[in-house]
Amino acid sequence: MRRRLGRIFGVLLIVVMLFSLTACSKSNDVSNGEDKEKKVIKLFHRFPDEPFNSFIEKIVAEYEADHPDIDIVVSSAQNQPYKEKIKVVVGSKDCPDVFFSWSGEFSERFLREGLIMDLTESFNNDQEWKNSLLESQVNEYRSGDILYGIPFRLDAKMMFYNIDIFKENNLEIPKTWDKFIEVCEALEAKDITPISYGNQDQWPSSHYIGSLNQMLVDNDTRLKDLEPATGEFTDPNYLKALEYYQQLIPYFNDSVNGLPHDMARNNFAQEKAAMFFAELVEITYLAEENPDLNYGMFSFPLIEGEGDPTLLTGSPEGFVVSANTKYPEESIEFLKYFTGPEVGKKEVQEVGWFNAGIGIVEGLEDQKLLEAYEVIKSAKTMSGWFDASLYSTIANEYLTSISDLTNGDITPEEVMEKIQKVAEEARNTSSTEVE
Repeated sequence: MRRRLGRIFGVLLIVVMLFSLTACSKSNDVSNGEDKEKKVIKLFHRFPDEPFNSFIEKIVAEYEADHPDIDIVVSSAQNQPYKEKIKVVVGSKDCPDVFFSWSGEFSERFLREGLIMDLTESFNNDQEWKNSLLESQVNEYRSGDILYGIPFRLDAKMMFYNIDIFKENNLEIPKTWDKFIEVCEALEAKDITPISYGNQDQWPSSHYIGSLNQMLVDNDTRLKDLEPATGEFTDPNYLKALEYYQQLIPYFNDSVNGLPHDMARNNFAQEKAAMFFAELVEITYLAEENPDLNYGMFSFPLIEGEGDPTLLTGSPEGFVVSANTKYPEESIEFLKYFTGPEVGKKEVQEVGWFNAGIGIVEGLEDQKLLEAYEVIKSAKTMSGWFDASLYSTIANEYLTSISDLTNGDITPEEVMEKIQKVAEEARNTSSTEVE
């Protein structure tokens, strides 16, 4: 009897052990399988504010639901911290797979250094993708024939004006610079602040200078000077642009360099100023800050010069793919969806932004947004954001010097001396990099 019990116990013990081993093995297989199946794509953007961050999180969640093998890890930072952080991580092992990047020199430096992917072949070989986006906006993310990014939101600058203030003071929309100055003088005479302007972060000044440069400076010269290897900034019209900018300083609010851009926008929203040089993506902010604000928009006043007055100040803002991503095909596939028409239709309805998708405004009823979209869609060419188009050291010098010029601390001549010196240093650096 004891022997029988012993045998039975022994058999049971073996069965239990085998079951435990099998269970452990299956558990490990599942765990390892999940690790192998889940492809982690890191997404880094610069829109941490609401409702934009939640919108991106929602789009990511929807994509993950349709792609169970993909895990998208999202991180974000505000504008200025983002610029600083992405420059540090882009060449490291911590670089995100898909990340926000401005078109122009900001991204093209990454392209030259082999840090972001050339998307040309993938884009050209996918006719459905290629035909679903506005060509004029996609082209802003090209360097020569190389496509390196896809727009996520379209943007440009227009002068916003308070319709009621203009009507009450019998003012018409100024189409030329001289008429613009006359309007400013008339408003100033009535103790109305003509233009709300906040330059604490310095980049807003580049939108004024960029707009003036493109009207005054020959386009070939301007484009040549944007290249670090050939930039000189010796054309006298750059100086003239600064002098035109100086003409506006008496018509700005006080403490321009101490006021953040969003506070300047809020002052315009609260009708404390008659005009505001705004980005079209700010329409949704104005609707929140003052739903009853009666305002319109007009193009930057025309100046007769050697430049191209048809250029629209602005540029789409989009995303690029790291050249070092572990999952290039999956990252491109996500980028295609994230910046495509399906997301674009939701984007314009939910957060008031446009992407480059064709047909995204179907069903949109907001007249301000429709007007803004038409401005961008009808633009033959966009100039790019001036600060993002410049080599980093030249951009920094321009922003600092214009801030000093706004304070009255230096002259336009002194500004250009500084710019030309830094441009020479950039040329030398570029020639060294080529060697």
